[in-house]
Amino acid sequence: MEPNNQKQASNRIGLVLLVAVAVVGAVAAFMAFTNRGESVANGSPTEAPLAPDFTVTLFDGSTFNLAEHLESDGRPVILNLWASWCAPCRAEMPEFDQFQVEQPGIMVIGVAVSDREELARALADELGVSYALGFDAAETVAANYPPLGMPSTWFIGQDGTVKKQVTGQISLETLRELSAGSFGF
Repeated sequence: MEPNNQKQASNRIGLVLLVAVAVVGAVAAFMAFTNRGESVANGSPTEAPLAPDFTVTLFDGSTFNLAEHLESDGRPVILNLWASWCAPCRAEMPEFDQFQVEQPGIMVIGVAVSDREELARALADELGVSYALGFDAAETVAANYPPLGMPSTWFIGQDGTVKKQVTGQISLETLRELSAGSFGF
């Protein structure tokens, strides 16, 4: 084999190995992150992690604080992170709206992240959904609930623990199933 061809082959093998290691690492990190609270140690489930507190100003001008909500209202929360530029986010928002109508015992809140506020408000107005929507102006919600992709949905129990995290578009039927599994109703 000529030295140039041998060097190119060696470079390709190195690149393939680098990509393989990166993919394995990413999958391991993803599995560890999304299975929080569901892992098993010594045959028993570990405790679900506490949901980080956050405060966000909603588009209607009110303020939502997770800790205050859980203390005073007590309903479990479905936190959906979305953006105006995200087609799957746009597609699922009417599903979340319908779910909120069907399940008033669960608080649905959508928070626009990695977006421009005027674009997020415009999409909210266009879709006309009625559940609570806000904007992550301080970028604290996304920092505490890091989305691995968009949309990203977090199921937070009445006890303030993260029950489930889902990345990707969710249908109304899936919302029903996941809330039943996470909250018991």
